[in-house]
Amino acid sequence: MKIMDKLSTYAALLGVIGAIGGGFYTWGQFNSRLDAIESTPAVNLSPLKEKDKELNAKIDEALLYANEYKVDLIDRIAKVEEKIQPVDLTSVFKEIGKIREQIAMLPERANLKPLLEQLQMLEEYGWELEEDIEQLSKDVAIVKKENEVQDAQIDEIKLQSKNPLGG
Repeated sequence: MKIMDKLSTYAALLGVIGAIGGGFYTWGQFNSRLDAIESTPAVNLSPLKEKDKELNAKIDEALLYANEYKVDLIDRIAKVEEKIQPVDLTSVFKEIGKIREQIAMLPERANLKPLLEQLQMLEEYGWELEEDIEQLSKDVAIVKKENEVQDAQIDEIKLQSKNPLGG
C-alpha cells in the first residue's frame, strides 16, 4: 500500500511540475512574440492623414454645394407658396349635400330573388322540354323508317299477288 501512495504522490508532483513548466514555456513564447512586434518599425500614417485632408476638403465642398441648392429650393418653395391662393369650397360642399339628399330619396331596391328563382325553374323546364322533343324526334324518325319498310313489304306482296307464277 505504501508503494501505491508514494507512486500517486510522485505522479501528482510530476503533474504539477509539468503544468508549471508548461506555463513558463508559454510565457516565454508570448514574450518572444511581443519582442518581435516591438522591434518592427512603426507604420507611417502621414499619407493617410493627407488623404484624410483631401477627403475632408471634398466633403466640405459638397456640403457647400448642397447648402446652395437648399437655399435655392427654399426660395422656390416660398415663391410657389405666394402663388397659392385659398379657394372657397363651401359651394362644392353644398352640392355634395344636395347629391346626398337625392341619394337618400331614391327608393329601395326591389327584391328580385323570387323572379330569379322562377326564371331558373323555367329554364330547367325548357331543358326538359328540349330533351323530350329530341326523344320524340327520334321516335318519329323510327316510325318513319318502319312505315317505309312496311310500304316496301306491301309493295312486294302486291307484286307477288299479281304474278301468276309467284307462290
